[in-house]
Amino acid sequence: MNTTGSKPPVILVVEDETLLRMLAGDILTEDAGYRVIEAVNADEALIMLESRHDVRLVFTDVNMPGALNGFALARIVDMRFPGIKVIVTSGLARPGVGDLPKGKRFLPKPYAPSALITLVQEMIGKAAGPVVVPLDPVTVEHGSPVLPTAIKVGQMHSGIGAAGGLAQPLPEPEE
Repeated sequence: MNTTGSKPPVILVVEDETLLRMLAGDILTEDAGYRVIEAVNADEALIMLESRHDVRLVFTDVNMPGALNGFALARIVDMRFPGIKVIVTSGLARPGVGDLPKGKRFLPKPYAPSALITLVQEMIGKAAGPVVVPLDPVTVEHGSPVLPTAIKVGQMHSGIGAAGGLAQPLPEPEE
């Protein structure tokens, strides 16, 4: 737990596949203690980087909808935000000559959570540890259901994923 009062480093996860984005976010927050913000494509990531000055690392997929892929995003981040580290990942593409600027790294998919955490720690250092939500001691003593005292909600994103549309509710089951 962070006892120094400083906030854990912020990582921007850029991934159009919702489940993969959520998985990476969970690994980096719950398992490693970083703060995570999310973007669904490179264009959204660049808007977030322009408006935020606390992002230390971008973790991006290569293949995403839009004009820019992850390699292009890495090059733009290198030019416009030289202090921000970048890890590019893909299960299909591998970096060729000139795809990744010096100091930017590649992590092939599928990756083990420990491999992602180790690479991030090598690039920006360790976070203070996993975020622990304190429990209300009164509820624990009296035997009532134990719930976290607060639920942290991450930054909103556009909600548009790989399919290009907003999530729709599931139809009612037929009887």
